[in-house]
Amino acid sequence: MKRQTSADALKSQSDFHRRLQSGQIAPLYLFEGAEKYLRDQALKRLLDAAVDQPVRDFNFAAVPVAQGNLDDALALARQFPMISARRMVVVTGFEAINDENQLEALKDYLRAPVDTTVLVFVSDGLDNRRNIAAMLRKTCETVSFGPLDEREAAPQWVRDYVARAGSFIEPADAAYLVGMAGVDLLRLSTELDKLINYASGKGRITRSEIDELTLHTREHSNFELTDAILDGDRRRALNLLDRIYANASESPQTLSPMILGAIASDYRRVLAAKELMQQNAPNSEVAKAVGMSPYAVTRFNERARKMETERILKGIARIAQTDVALKSSLATPRLQLELLICELCPREPERGYGFHR
Repeated sequence: MKRQTSADALKSQSDFHRRLQSGQIAPLYLFEGAEKYLRDQALKRLLDAAVDQPVRDFNFAAVPVAQGNLDDALALARQFPMISARRMVVVTGFEAINDENQLEALKDYLRAPVDTTVLVFVSDGLDNRRNIAAMLRKTCETVSFGPLDEREAAPQWVRDYVARAGSFIEPADAAYLVGMAGVDLLRLSTELDKLINYASGKGRITRSEIDELTLHTREHSNFELTDAILDGDRRRALNLLDRIYANASESPQTLSPMILGAIASDYRRVLAAKELMQQNAPNSEVAKAVGMSPYAVTRFNERARKMETERILKGIARIAQTDVALKSSLATPRLQLELLICELCPREPERGYGFHR
């Protein structure tokens, strides 16, 4: 199966919105992907196009079917709309259905969907090994909502969002904001609304406003930190560690084990990827073993190839020693992590950089 890219997802969304604008509404949709902000926007546009607001209470239903009540959703889909050309039914929680009777009932509906109903299946992600995934992809108009690429798609989305609000942001500053906040569009839209309101007088968002109003999320900074360590960039890793501590609400005693856990997890995944690549395993197998998407694992594998196995094993041993030190209170938690980073990263920091204790 062809790997889904950020560009593919955006194209499927663009095609969906173009057809919707021209009045083409399909009877069956599969909305797939974890980017909830774009997915919810698309659902709202579809509902606005399919069912008039005054009669929506009679012609719209959202049905979670994880408890085995898919029959209820299909029964609603077969009902005729009331004082409306269409009704809309949104189904969630169907991913793990394996009851043969329910699957057969679904197959019967998909063969002959009711043309006055818009039936939408919504999922963060389907398991391609399950029959239900093949059934839905074969019969539904599929719209993908995967996370936007951090280098291109997400910064472009930021620029478009700002432009629609009548403001302006430089491409480099849009990329900087994505680096600060991550690619979760719900969080990005919240940060952008603050920035747009703050800069409303001059109509331009600059890096100084971003630095003033936007805080790094701990989760995103943790990803950056482990990436910097795997790249061997000591200065960047120490700067990121300082930023995590500065923005955290937790105490260093609480936060430090979490940071160490993230570092340990990435080192174990690098070792697993290294061993599989030495066996000429395909990217899909490596991705499954390390718990990453095939798209994300490509960059991860590049890092793994550059790291010698001996360095990885020594790193894992040193991480274990730091874990013992944190529990034994041999030094401040922050100092322990700073010392660990210096040993894991072969590159020397630039002169003048000092530790923060």
